[in-house]
Amino acid sequence: MAHSNTTRHSLLPSNSPTLSSGVDVEVKASFNVDRYLGDALVLPYTFNDIKIKTNELAVSDNINASLYKLHYNFLYINAQTKIASNNFPTDYRGYIASTQASTSAGVGWYPGSNALSATSLAVMSQLNNTNGTVLSGLVDGAFIKELGTSTNYVGFVANSATLMAVQSDRANSTATLRLNTKTVEDATAMSFTNLKSLATDSQQRLFVCDNVNIYKMDVDALLTENPAISAVGRFLIRTIGGKSASIHDKDKFNNPISIRINDDKLYILDKGDTGYKVFDNDLNWVYTASRSTDFAAMSGQVTDIAVDSDNSDIYILSTLGSIYKYDTNHKLTATYTLTDTLESGEQFQRIVFSTSDSNVLYVLSNKNIYKKFKSKIQKSIGVFRLADNNITDERLTFIDVISLSGTAGDEVFVGADQSFATVESDVGKIFKFGEKINYQTVTYDTFKTQTFAMSSINIDSDEYITSWVVNKAIDKLLYNHLLLRDNFHSKFVGTYDSSGREQYAGVNYISDKDTNLFEYVPGLDNYIGLNEPLLAETINRPLNEIYLIQKTLLDMCKEKYTNKYPFATQCVGVI
Repeated sequence: MAHSNTTRHSLLPSNSPTLSSGVDVEVKASFNVDRYLGDALVLPYTFNDIKIKTNELAVSDNINASLYKLHYNFLYINAQTKIASNNFPTDYRGYIASTQASTSAGVGWYPGSNALSATSLAVMSQLNNTNGTVLSGLVDGAFIKELGTSTNYVGFVANSATLMAVQSDRANSTATLRLNTKTVEDATAMSFTNLKSLATDSQQRLFVCDNVNIYKMDVDALLTENPAISAVGRFLIRTIGGKSASIHDKDKFNNPISIRINDDKLYILDKGDTGYKVFDNDLNWVYTASRSTDFAAMSGQVTDIAVDSDNSDIYILSTLGSIYKYDTNHKLTATYTLTDTLESGEQFQRIVFSTSDSNVLYVLSNKNIYKKFKSKIQKSIGVFRLADNNITDERLTFIDVISLSGTAGDEVFVGADQSFATVESDVGKIFKFGEKINYQTVTYDTFKTQTFAMSSINIDSDEYITSWVVNKAIDKLLYNHLLLRDNFHSKFVGTYDSSGREQYAGVNYISDKDTNLFEYVPGLDNYIGLNEPLLAETINRPLNEIYLIQKTLLDMCKEKYTNKYPFATQCVGVI
């Protein structure tokens, strides 16, 4: 039977003191709301941590310490009543693609409602016996808003020999190829040799990693609708590079594979010299980090670098899921191993941080897009359900994230290649997703403005400790917990996919068969009797009653699954 939102007790004193402005404020100050499906839920404090010890005096400081620990557990339980849905992408906007050969300059916008299969025949018929599309073989992309008040954006993308700029609009209706060149700048005939990575700074300058060279370019002409400026073209501002003898050659490189910019500093991951270098945005050397020992210890090969704009921490990703984190002093502070279930032939390629949520990042493999909480990076909120949007058989190549005015959350761009039987080369695409965290809850959140804050639960130091004074504090704490109980309406429901990943499936109303507290009624054990001495054992009894309530409330937060993994139809090998 579903539980209604009806108060089942009358513990609130008639002379109600000031209530808190919302328990969510306290939760946010104490915890990251970063629960995953499958997480083990464990209260921060056990009763052994909470109880007053037999050799401790029953004074306000000791009692308040126990009350605080129970309240901290209460905040933890509240944090577990929310879970980020992994039913994403939240909004599949569509993709940019071309049905013309790489010698042509045509690209178009295909809305997300238009299944990929709907364009496949047109693509194949136009590309038969050609050498691919203008967007084939993309290796990286950097997206940026246009200059001025325009709501358009430009994506700089590259394959190994060609730099391109694709313009589109926030409304996701048009796409235009603004640049398609094999030369470094308009004024010279110097050609690109092996484009690898792109990045832009706060001044909207474009940085290009080409073989062992780094170019800084002025691309303002590509970021404006003004015809007087847009006809000017682009020009090279500065170049550094050349083949290094060792990583200690400040402005030379061995095999740079990824460049990223944070706070107008350029970070260059050099796989050949097993380390990374930092430059300012004028390409002046700042720091060299030799990390041969660290890179050798990683599982797989280093593949990408990312910098957290929240604190400038540096993350290095490997193909098999090792992540090493360095602080602003370039000291190794943490190592992680991603535990995501990978498909056959799947390897990680890119890592990028959300621009709208400081605790969210994306990790790209050649087959999937993983969305993660930074605070629990080993696991994932989930993997983009690409097949549900008719995105199949794509080899994913790059990912970039920006924010656009007028839109909530992240604008996520993903490069991909797809093969067709009658086409000699791959068909390249740039997918676009609108993405944000969608928290689901199993409680009615309106109660959270009615709870007692810890400041109103505490016993004042100048209060005389009596059973009435202690009962007053316990009554407020008990009220908070039973108010939470009365506002539980559902349980989270998950399901396993064919790879064993937990997928969020929604919520189901709590039934009588589920663990619940709906029939719980406070009794004499919840309070201290008027004739009882105020000893540790006496006070611990009602504290333990609240702790037992907490354990049941936490069980009510746990998810249930509609199936089991592996499926009955799957064969499981035994080693």
